[in-house]
Amino acid sequence: MWLNNITTWYNKGIPCTLVTIIDSAGSTPRKTGSHMVINQNGETAGSVGGGGVELQCIHLAREAMKTGTCITRKFVSKGDGDEWNASDEDAELGVCGGSLTVFLESLIPESELVIFGGGHVGLALGKLCEVLNVPYRVYDDRREFADPERFAGARSLICQSFTDISSHIHLSGTSYCVIMTYGHEHDEIVLEQLLKIKELPYIGMIGSVKKAEVLIRNIQGRGGVIDDRVYCPIGLRIGKNLPQEIALSVISEVILVMRGGIPEHMRVDWSADKSIPHR
Repeated sequence: MWLNNITTWYNKGIPCTLVTIIDSAGSTPRKTGSHMVINQNGETAGSVGGGGVELQCIHLAREAMKTGTCITRKFVSKGDGDEWNASDEDAELGVCGGSLTVFLESLIPESELVIFGGGHVGLALGKLCEVLNVPYRVYDDRREFADPERFAGARSLICQSFTDISSHIHLSGTSYCVIMTYGHEHDEIVLEQLLKIKELPYIGMIGSVKKAEVLIRNIQGRGGVIDDRVYCPIGLRIGKNLPQEIALSVISEVILVMRGGIPEHMRVDWSADKSIPHR
């Protein structure tokens, strides 16, 4: 069951930690090779012994997910039921005691792009994702645009109404969302819903400054809060015009935010350096 849970959570973009007993001695509730998995919401599957050990492993799992590191920890019991103490050193076992060592490995899903709107720019963006090996999903309420032949490399295609997206797609802290539907009213509906999902790291929306001002005022008028995750107009300034160029400016911005880059040239002004000797 724990393996099925890992697969389900990973595919949904939910970080989790796999806990494995890599060594056990004496009296222990579970033996070497036992597994448990914990996701960022505290849900668990499998077991490494229950009680105090599992409670401490849940705390360690959160630490592993937060730092993206692996953790090894030894637990020692003196035979007092759930009284298991973490120990970094070997300890002498009690008469009925036992020890077990666990290895915790964080499993952080790869960042993905979620495209709301499968039109010309969305199609060009999907093709760039395939070239760059960026996982992506497409959400559109039109069957002919949420088409496997149109987006052959998409992780999934969702053809549902824009009015209740949370019922049809799971979004997480690894979901970078771009809004480019076929109408301002749909863009506004999607933006308002995405703003309520606080885990999202990036919400980009295509359109002019004038369009953005109108939509944002509408959302604020209904009590919505606009924060710094919103990128609109979307994309880097590369002189965009055609759908392919707009898509390039968008994916460049998304990758910059994903990787923590900075929008600067890498070039060195060699013309200003006269000290390079000729060979």
